[in-house]
Amino acid sequence: MPDHAPQSPEEWRRAIAETLGPCALPGYPTPNPLGLLQPAPPARGFLDLPSDSEISVEVVIVGGGPGGGSAALALTQAGVQTLLLEEGPARSHFRKNYAHTARYHMQEAGTMVARGSAMMPIAAGRGLGGSSLVNSALSFRPPRRVLDQWAADLDDPSLGFDALQPLYDEVSELVGVGITRAEISGENNDLIVRGIQALGLEGGLAPRGTPGCIGCGVCYFGCPSGGKGSTNLTYLPRAHALGLDIQAEVKVEGLIVENGVVRGVEAVAIHPDTGARGARLRVRAKHVVLSAGAVGTPRLLWHSGAAAALGAHTGEHLQVHPGSTIVAICDHEVEMWKGATQGAYFHHPDLPGVLPHTFSAPPEACLVAAGFLGDRWQEGLALLPRMCGMLLMVSDKGEGRVRAFGDGRADLVYTFADEDVDRIKRGLVEVARVLQAGGARDLYVPIHGVQMSQSPEALAKQLTDRTIKDFTLYAAHPMGTCRMSRDIGSGVVDRSGRAHGLRNLWLADASVFPSSLGVNPQLSTMVMGTRVGRALAASG
Repeated sequence: MPDHAPQSPEEWRRAIAETLGPCALPGYPTPNPLGLLQPAPPARGFLDLPSDSEISVEVVIVGGGPGGGSAALALTQAGVQTLLLEEGPARSHFRKNYAHTARYHMQEAGTMVARGSAMMPIAAGRGLGGSSLVNSALSFRPPRRVLDQWAADLDDPSLGFDALQPLYDEVSELVGVGITRAEISGENNDLIVRGIQALGLEGGLAPRGTPGCIGCGVCYFGCPSGGKGSTNLTYLPRAHALGLDIQAEVKVEGLIVENGVVRGVEAVAIHPDTGARGARLRVRAKHVVLSAGAVGTPRLLWHSGAAAALGAHTGEHLQVHPGSTIVAICDHEVEMWKGATQGAYFHHPDLPGVLPHTFSAPPEACLVAAGFLGDRWQEGLALLPRMCGMLLMVSDKGEGRVRAFGDGRADLVYTFADEDVDRIKRGLVEVARVLQAGGARDLYVPIHGVQMSQSPEALAKQLTDRTIKDFTLYAAHPMGTCRMSRDIGSGVVDRSGRAHGLRNLWLADASVFPSSLGVNPQLSTMVMGTRVGRALAASG
């Protein structure tokens, strides 16, 4: 599979000309990948650091994902000398194999698990592009109530819904956000849309930052066509053209702090294949921007010993959009692994803060989610082409925290709120109604003690006594662990992303969100990264 965007307009035309067409809904122009997506920029790697070295720059950014990439573009547009450090590989390593993806493009090789109310794996990406390499690029804007509450809590009107829309417009245009096109949606999404329409709910085909999508359905392994507006094909090449320097395959392990002022970072080269440690790199900078994500940033702060200076909220308030899944059986073939990943969604008027959307997964994950294990595996294989699926996530009231073990790995704890568990259960029932209204039949959920249901009512009855420990859990939207606040008594950074407790330190990722978004965080992370980068550039 290709690990980069096609290198010329001719290659783009050959790759996607037959699939580009009008959008599924009016009002959303079809993004043009020829004008949006650019070849991934060159980056130095492990072999380019043969010996210990020290360099000086104006700004060093730690992390090349949506936050770091957008901050880098904002800084280089202002003429600021900027170096970006990334732990992941200098070039993307895409294969249709989850173990391969986890090895190269997931933080801690995809093994991060939060304990607490229940064991819950938490995913976060890495590499030049970060999580944007391996997500479905859903690009929702947060609800008005969320952003207006941020503005009120921080006494900053510029964080309100109306004030931020021009920045959301700018980011959406750059990464090519458009409604999933009908010709690439696939039957899994189409069935959901039919159910939504039959029940008269708000929703339909979803907005995604995938201007060159051809519907191959494997976004979570990396985009094989180079058609996704991931950071490595949008923000980073533009920033590199303006002078951004990129050093990949280095792990930042500490901050250089002198008399309460952050003066740089200390890193070590990490071989992308073997994990072997190599030369050390010391970067002295006027300003340091941490963009390692809502797990990676507080983990680094705790491991480096800098957390105490940033106050009691460092690593606290972890929220993750927890949820669950339904896999259903149809009388016709669906082949749910074909078509745009997570290309449909709906809102239910009685479930604010609950966002159901398409469940897209490789066939083996579908079988596991539906409970076809052990001696039922062959039965599941026979049913596999007729499976469809939908998941939901909730804007969580529960919270967790991030610390670091002695070896630097993430130490995660998360406690579910009873209200969230109740909304997950109620949401599953409404998802069941949509799936059956669209043409599905038997309903399966990955919840211990719940058998196949043939109606939403039967499912609701089985869910009544289930606790969160019965759920098979997974989360991929960590946020809020170094939240914005008016002062150090209630958060870690100010309204601009500047740290309260240490001078010259800035944060630009989902860790700064003041609360749970309720929608996929990529677009908002890019908005925040742009906002922080511009504030830093203007600070002098």
